[in-house]
Amino acid sequence: MLQKKSVLARLLANENISVQQGNYSTASFDIVNRVMRLPLWKDMSNDLYDLLVGHEVSHALHTPSDPNVLNVPNVPFSFINIVEDIRIEKKILRKYPGLIGNFTRGYDELFEMDLFGTKDKDLNTLPFMDKLNIKSKGRAAVEVDFTDEEKPYFDKAMAVETFDDVREVVLEIAAWLRSKNEEPEEAQSDVQAPQPPSDEEGDQSDSMPSPSDDGDEGEDEPESDGGDQTKEAGDDEAEKETESGGSPDNSESESDEDDIDETKESNPSKGAGGDSHSYIKDVNNGADDLDEASTEIAQQENMSDLTEVDGKLYVQPLSREEYETYKIPFSDVIESREKLLEERATGYPRRTAEAQEAWEKFQADAKPIVSLMAKEFEMRKAAYRSKRARTSTKGTLDVAKLHAYKYDDNLFKQVTTLADGKSHGLMMLVDYSGSMNIVMPAVIRQTATLVMFCKRVGIPFQVFGFTSIRTSRKIMPNHKTDLSRYDSDELSLVELYSSKMTKRQLEFSLKASIYQSSDAYYFTGRYEQLGNTPLNSAIMAMTYAMKDFRKENPVEKMRLITLTDGDSNRPTVTRGSDYPDNVTWNTPIVTEINGTKIEFGRQYDAGKEATGKILNAVCGKDVTTVNFFITDRRSVNAELYRLYPWQKAQQNAAKKSLRDDGALVIDNDLGYDRRFIMVDKGASLSGSTEDLEVSNDATPAQIARAFKKFSGSKKGNRIITRKFAEMLA
Repeated sequence: MLQKKSVLARLLANENISVQQGNYSTASFDIVNRVMRLPLWKDMSNDLYDLLVGHEVSHALHTPSDPNVLNVPNVPFSFINIVEDIRIEKKILRKYPGLIGNFTRGYDELFEMDLFGTKDKDLNTLPFMDKLNIKSKGRAAVEVDFTDEEKPYFDKAMAVETFDDVREVVLEIAAWLRSKNEEPEEAQSDVQAPQPPSDEEGDQSDSMPSPSDDGDEGEDEPESDGGDQTKEAGDDEAEKETESGGSPDNSESESDEDDIDETKESNPSKGAGGDSHSYIKDVNNGADDLDEASTEIAQQENMSDLTEVDGKLYVQPLSREEYETYKIPFSDVIESREKLLEERATGYPRRTAEAQEAWEKFQADAKPIVSLMAKEFEMRKAAYRSKRARTSTKGTLDVAKLHAYKYDDNLFKQVTTLADGKSHGLMMLVDYSGSMNIVMPAVIRQTATLVMFCKRVGIPFQVFGFTSIRTSRKIMPNHKTDLSRYDSDELSLVELYSSKMTKRQLEFSLKASIYQSSDAYYFTGRYEQLGNTPLNSAIMAMTYAMKDFRKENPVEKMRLITLTDGDSNRPTVTRGSDYPDNVTWNTPIVTEINGTKIEFGRQYDAGKEATGKILNAVCGKDVTTVNFFITDRRSVNAELYRLYPWQKAQQNAAKKSLRDDGALVIDNDLGYDRRFIMVDKGASLSGSTEDLEVSNDATPAQIARAFKKFSGSKKGNRIITRKFAEMLA
């Protein structure tokens, strides 16, 4: 939703303004920094969104960029805001008549919510500024009667075209209200208030467009001068203005400027009814003798009840700019590896020779596994095509079958059409955390085997390693937002393999990885140092990685595979300008990914819960997710207890599957469509199987046990490859 409205706002504003959604109670536009801020309201409809966006865009187009202009001395700020809102809404609806319906329905929703605190009140008994505020927003849908004394001021307010008109009107209204306040209460009904000039513009005021307006008014029509303020109110009224801090010619004096709160000078123009309540109270522009509009104050107080994330912390997800910064392209990784292997070949020839032997052994071991995976994959693709094959039953007569017309209905030449197999794509995330140190050799071999499989069957792929080593990051991202955000600054996303690599680059990358798995101390490059586990940040980054991947490879079936040994780091937040004061250590986090709002905690063990929710938001129903969870025998018990709490029989059955098959296959767990829980020494996709070792003096029983062990390891690989191929095909 936010992305769509951001585009709409930029199109309406004819400017590349920034659009941010954060912990705000109301919409606003920062006229200095050109930033539109949108709130998070409950059940926010499209009409209400369009009302807020259209209103704030009009501030961007028409409100003066000098914040000091908005402070008119001796006039309550809510007066200025109400009349300025009339002006800017009139202009945006004149420019884009299609918004009239959205504004009408949007304000109907706000009145239904009683945002302005007018429910069960007689609107005609409200003070003038409140009646003006309600009528200008509700228009034809709201019945408000103005007295003969009020009508000229209402017409003047509805006719404003420039901000100078706004200044003149609010000064005139303030002077009129002061004159009413100074009259004896019992005499007010008998005294005729000073009337504004009755020029033609005043009589033919340009009111707000309504749904019945044809919206064909042009921007080039003559602007109303708003009715110049004259001396008809009497010289004594000008003296009153001067005494109260104003000036007869409506110009600001140095003392007036000094009275303005400096901390509010750069405050954004607030939309859909004004600024925060505290701001209205603090910035009264010296107008202590006039009350602020109660409908403005009620709006600000009621907005907190509409906030969707009340009691929660809304944060920005990882941005594309962050992803581009955290990503280390495979060209940099290859360059680093080439330099390292060259140094090791010169300085440590024996270590290099041993690593080369490991590479050659891996190739021999991986070849049958890759062939088995490819066979399973192609069989399933063929089954898909055969299942959807169609044989025609009409067409050209087969003359060779005409003699059988009495007992055979198939007299036409039959053509069988096979369904096209769907195209596949694969994205992988490999955990390079410190806890992976023991299982890292197996994981590297497993990753290399999957890459070789993809290359064998022609599946486009991209493989990232994720870690947190700061030395691997070239620069810190340039955060374009000052809002609170999910902290991903420690993420390092290393592109290990890609189908865009040349044949030489891919073979070298596989070789360098196997060198690393055989002797990590000597052959681990600078980008592949182990750190902690920013898995959740890495998954967020896949939002952009998969979009780019699918632009280059228009695949139909996308797969995201993670290889990990544990939970992600707990979620942390970088505080921004919208960070609320009432946030505690256990305040839930809310963020939006791909248009989906998700909520999770910040406790120490909240990383696992967050992973599933982030994964679902990033991948949706369009991407199949697979997790290879590599663990040791000690940690597997905790995982089995999580899966089967207090269920000893099921835990034992799972342990048997681990022993017999080399992996426990679980569907729909922790946000993944399928998980392979694997013990480091069990079977894997790495291409390694138990050797058939039998001594010369072995007894028949010993030979049988050795053969059973050997067969079991091969069986495990077959089961895992079959289950994995099911997810890919």
